[in-house]
Amino acid sequence: MTRRPEPVGYWALPPVYDRWQRSYGNDYTTLIFPQLRATLRSLSLPPGSMIDLACGTGSLALLMARAGWSVAGIDASPGMITEAQRKARRERLRINFSCQDMRSFTIDGEVDLVTCMFDSLNHLLSLQDLRRAFRAVRRSIRTGGYFIFDLNNERCYKRHWHGSSAMHGDDFSVVLESSYDRSKKLGSIEVTVFDRAGSGFRRRREVVRERYYPRTLVREALQTSGFSSIRAREFNFTPHPEFGPLKSWWVVQAK
Repeated sequence: MTRRPEPVGYWALPPVYDRWQRSYGNDYTTLIFPQLRATLRSLSLPPGSMIDLACGTGSLALLMARAGWSVAGIDASPGMITEAQRKARRERLRINFSCQDMRSFTIDGEVDLVTCMFDSLNHLLSLQDLRRAFRAVRRSIRTGGYFIFDLNNERCYKRHWHGSSAMHGDDFSVVLESSYDRSKKLGSIEVTVFDRAGSGFRRRREVVRERYYPRTLVREALQTSGFSSIRAREFNFTPHPEFGPLKSWWVVQAK
């Protein structure tokens, strides 16, 4: 019996993703961009060429393009890429968006920077797949270039990946049923999306799965994939200090 592959990329969320994010007050891109900008300043890295990996609807790619970067956006979800292309056309920004798997993507040439935000790498459910993604990133970066990404830490999963929550807008609702298996280090969210379709509403459902990776495993995978100068620190991306550090911020260099 042939095993069905894990689904790749969101398909239910893309049409409402930006509205859902805005309903929290500030979307993740708005919260993370100052930190990314400060990191680039600390590296004395001027605008050049970059890839935003797992770019979603392109919000970060658009900000970086406005800041003078030549940007390519890559995501496994056709729906996310469609939304990103629509936004770039509306803002008249030239960004090359393509639908590819982060474990095997390819580009022409090499870039100065790759970013991968919003715990996208946690979506890879095996250390083998994480290594594959790191190797694909390394092939795309010039020697001396940088890879900057974030990962959810275990505090995030233990604190927030449990129970039910819902967010409602004027023309959509997103319902989340979350759980975290501490023994397997696996989180799961059942996402149900209701949004307007014609004179009524449509209902779509998908399951998002993520894995927590201890820092030692991430560091080893980066080292064996061709990266050095590996720096990581915990941080709280929210405006709520009581949450504590929920993510780790990684800055590594291609050797």
